[in-house]
Amino acid sequence: MESCRNVLLEFVYREANAQIQSLGSGIRSKYNIDEVIAYALNRLPPMFASTDIDLQIKRQECIAIQANITKVTRQALLAVRRDPLRLPEPLDAIEVANAPYALLDVQDRLGWTNLMWCDLPKALEDNLENAIAKYNSGNLSPRVGKYGSFGQRQLNSQMYLSKAQSKQKCSVAPESKQKEYDVYMMESHHLVHSLERLVIRMAQNRAQSFPPSDLRFIRLEDVLARTLNRLPPLYATSAKGLAHLRHYAQMNIGSEVAIIVHESMLEARNASYQKIDSLMFSKIRHERAQALAKVSNLLFDQQVTWQNLSESVSKALELAKSGKVCWVRSSNKK
Repeated sequence: MESCRNVLLEFVYREANAQIQSLGSGIRSKYNIDEVIAYALNRLPPMFASTDIDLQIKRQECIAIQANITKVTRQALLAVRRDPLRLPEPLDAIEVANAPYALLDVQDRLGWTNLMWCDLPKALEDNLENAIAKYNSGNLSPRVGKYGSFGQRQLNSQMYLSKAQSKQKCSVAPESKQKEYDVYMMESHHLVHSLERLVIRMAQNRAQSFPPSDLRFIRLEDVLARTLNRLPPLYATSAKGLAHLRHYAQMNIGSEVAIIVHESMLEARNASYQKIDSLMFSKIRHERAQALAKVSNLLFDQQVTWQNLSESVSKALELAKSGKVCWVRSSNKK
C-alpha cells in the first residue's frame, strides 16, 4: 500500500546494498537482495507509518537502532546465500502488484530511467509518435523490453535506484523530490508482508459494524500501520514461504490479529477526531492521479488505472507500431 510502509525498508535496503557491494564481484551474485532484506526485517521491530509525520518519527527511531540494523543485515548475509540447486518459486504477480511497480514496469517499456508519474503522459506520447514514425518510414523494428515484465522485478528496481549514466531519457527533478521518489519506489521490491492482506480484509469486514459517521474518520492505511506495528514481521520472497507464513498466522495468531485490528480501528478513529494528518506520499499520489487522468484522455478517454497501466501502454504501443493512431495527437504533431 502506497501510504503505509515499514520505514525500516529504506534503512535495511541501503545497509544490505552497501554490505553486498563491499564483497568481491564473484560473491555478490550469490545474493538476492530481497531475501537479505526480508530476513533482516523479520528480525527487527516493525516501524510502520501511514502519515508524513509518522514517517519522520519512525525515521528517527530507525536512526537510533542503526547499529542493530547493521548487525542483523550482516547476519542475513550469512544466512541467505543463494543455492544454485534451489530455485524458489517466485511470488504470484497479484501478490507483488502495486502502484510503484506499475510505474517501474512501464518505465522500461517506454525506455526511461527514474520515470516519475508527472512525466508519464509525455513519455507515452513520445513513444507512440516514434513508433508511428518508424512504421511510416518502413523501418519498424519491434523491441522486446530488456527486462521483460513482472518476472524481473528486482532488476527493474535496482535500475531505478541506480545513478549510473544512461542513454535513456531520464526524469529530472529537484534532489528532494528525487529522494522522495527513491523511497517511494522501494515498495517495488519482490517481498511481501504475509499479514498485510489479512489485516486489510479483517478491517474491511469490521468496518461493517461501525456507524457511517465514524467510518469517515477511519483510514485503512492508519489501521494497517497501527496493526502491523503490534504484530511480528512476517516477510516472504517466494510463493512457498508466503504460504507457510500465512498458514502459521492463521493457526497461531489469527484471533490475536482480529482483536488488534478492532483496537487499531478504534485508535485510528479517536486520533482522527483530534486531527487528520496527511498520508505518506500524498504529493506523489496526487501526481499519479493527475498523470493517469492525462493518459486516459490521451488514449481516447480510456479508464487507465495503475492496475491496468502496463496492459494499456503495451496495447497502445503495439497499435502504433502497426501504423494505427490510437491516441489524441498534439496539434503540432498531427
